[in-house]
Amino acid sequence: MLPPDTLANENIRIKTLQSLNVLDTPAEERLDRITQIAANMFNVPIALVSLVDNERQWFKSCIGLEVNETPRDISFCGHAILSDQAFVVNDTLNDIRFADNPLVTGAPFIRFYAGIPLAHDNGERLGTLCIIDTKPRDFSTDDISLLRELAVLVELELVHKIANTMDEVSGLSNKAGFKLLAPVSLKVCQKLNLKVSVVYLFMKGLLSYKQDIEKYNTFLRTTADVFKANLRATDLIAHYDENSFVALVSNANKINTQSKVNDLVKQLNQLSHAKNYDNKIEFITGVIDSSPFCDIDELIFNAFLKLHEQAI
Repeated sequence: MLPPDTLANENIRIKTLQSLNVLDTPAEERLDRITQIAANMFNVPIALVSLVDNERQWFKSCIGLEVNETPRDISFCGHAILSDQAFVVNDTLNDIRFADNPLVTGAPFIRFYAGIPLAHDNGERLGTLCIIDTKPRDFSTDDISLLRELAVLVELELVHKIANTMDEVSGLSNKAGFKLLAPVSLKVCQKLNLKVSVVYLFMKGLLSYKQDIEKYNTFLRTTADVFKANLRATDLIAHYDENSFVALVSNANKINTQSKVNDLVKQLNQLSHAKNYDNKIEFITGVIDSSPFCDIDELIFNAFLKLHEQAI
């Protein structure tokens, strides 16, 4: 096994990493949704946002592992940050640097690794967005390009801390965040030849509760929880504007998605009734299915039109 080298400007790199104030902070939806897309896109069991500290690699986002850090001297990401290029190991057992690495010979039994360095504006490489498999595999230039697109989103969220991509009340993406992630999710579906469905939920009467902001916020959080309970982690859900939610559902046709939406609306009606709201909230939905090659704005518009058909 060969441990990774240390960069010449390591002190500056560590200070840059520490300046982000993200080490040892809780997991965040804004990053977990990207690693989930990466795992889904490449059909791998493990996807990580890994930050390389002095003596460890620490996982700000982690799909498929129960640990949140490993020693730097056995890390793959420690090697990946030595260059601006993608770092790919197709088969660890055929690579002298990793064949006897304890992460290869023992859990999680890494046989394939691909990582894209995450850089700060000053050029310092902080860590990687990486995917890991327990079996060897090829990784094409197109695959690298797709993973790099996701890494750019991680950099935007991690380095620039784009607050306007998340809705703080619901904990979901807002319209801006949805517009960032949805095109990448569509590319996943294109790559895997999967159909997509779009859900548009309009809550007629909800704005009347904005005079009581706590009641309004409580209903938004409740709606978000019901959405997450009925859809999957790989589906993109957003609080799209003041009184509507949208979702991009992958690998599902309109019939299956409509069934889920019907259950969702039934649950929301029951909750609304149980809370004895003064003004009744009417839930109007538009559900469409389409090829993933459509533009996301076109999909949302078509779902919006379908919503109005239901309202007539």
